[in-house]
Amino acid sequence: MDDSMNDEDIPKARMVGKYEKAHNRSLVGVWSFRFGGQIGVISVSHENSKLWILCENRAEDSIFLDEKMILTTSQTAIQSADVSVDGQYVVMVGLNSTVYEVELINSVKTMAVDFDYLEATFCAVQPKKTGYITAAYSGFLKEIRNCSKELVRQEAFPGVRQISCLKFSRDGKYLAVGQLDGGIEMLHSEDLKSYHKYEVHSMRIRKIEFLPGDERFLSGCEDRLIKLHSMSDFAHEADPTRSTKAVRVYSAHDAPVTGLTIDEKSGGTRFASASSSSQIFIWHIELTTPIMSIVNDHTSAIAALSFSPTSRHLLSGGDEGMLQIFNIPGVGEESPQHMVFYPTVEQAKAETEHLEDPYYQQENEPPSDYSQSAAESQQYYTQQGEEASDYQPEDSSTAQYQEYNPYAEPRTPPQEEEDIGDYVYNTTVPVEQNGASPQSNEYNPEV
Repeated sequence: MDDSMNDEDIPKARMVGKYEKAHNRSLVGVWSFRFGGQIGVISVSHENSKLWILCENRAEDSIFLDEKMILTTSQTAIQSADVSVDGQYVVMVGLNSTVYEVELINSVKTMAVDFDYLEATFCAVQPKKTGYITAAYSGFLKEIRNCSKELVRQEAFPGVRQISCLKFSRDGKYLAVGQLDGGIEMLHSEDLKSYHKYEVHSMRIRKIEFLPGDERFLSGCEDRLIKLHSMSDFAHEADPTRSTKAVRVYSAHDAPVTGLTIDEKSGGTRFASASSSSQIFIWHIELTTPIMSIVNDHTSAIAALSFSPTSRHLLSGGDEGMLQIFNIPGVGEESPQHMVFYPTVEQAKAETEHLEDPYYQQENEPPSDYSQSAAESQQYYTQQGEEASDYQPEDSSTAQYQEYNPYAEPRTPPQEEEDIGDYVYNTTVPVEQNGASPQSNEYNPEV
């Protein structure tokens, strides 16, 4: 990375919490949310899911995670999980197509539903928490009602076996379908019909995140890139139903992007990303390079990443089962604006008078306003040409002993009749040429 991000003047993230055995197996995701006047955290690993409380003591500048309970335990590895924004509804899908649901409203309610093999692979929670969408290898996208096996609807989707992730937009109007070949298909959530296609990545789509209050979204891919896409501006595309160019490309990772999260409090102006090489970067939405690199103790891929609701902390979880908490300075700032200073008439006049003061002008320097006429300019260059024509080159042997004068005219190169050896090697005794013998650089047919 650029060493400029490590300058002493730039605020750095600081690790304030480390839990090496938070889970015994790899973490799939981590989410933080407001929870009854506190900050709740849900972590999902291949083996189980847990509820934590993020406790912060500002007086002592300390923070820690308090484990409250294990929500679910899975016999097979969890491959996909999603949590509602308020943390009240959790959906997890195991490799054996068992779907685990958790409701955290007035009490904890859990439910496990067994689907046929590969009839539930990925999941996306609806923003209204009425249910979730899952992908079935039989060729359908299925909508399942909350905490039941009731099938609300199913729609045929030809590329269902190419799906790599699912994500609802924040208003619930669209469903983004990430694919293994790097494509993203945006569907209308009301009928699951295609709205727009994005062909901007070349490898598996790992993460999709929608910006709050904006018709744009981010995608993280195994091609090590993060890209910003628009859901409404397709004027630059030849085909209005297909996009081949991203709005912005964010490049810094040296390995596949495995984690992506938005800072909600910043209004979507900042986000964080993680990779399979344990890199964590913080970005500004308008800059294509990271604004902060976070040094961490992870030793494997980081798939779990989440900003706290206060935006002061970032949580990360890796394949080694470790959870870490970082204090993030400056997160939540507004978008940078291009500011132009226009001086007043009085300020401009004062500046002009200041520059025209003879004390601040060097010798032969034109006035600061450069208000010379065309005739004066022509006269100036004519005079310079006459001075140059009056210049006579001085003898080289004499010039060798002159004092250095920084204002002297530059010496001209030696003429043909001058001795090149004297000029180059600065000898004091001139060497006389023998007229009978030819110069060494002339052609002699008798030789």
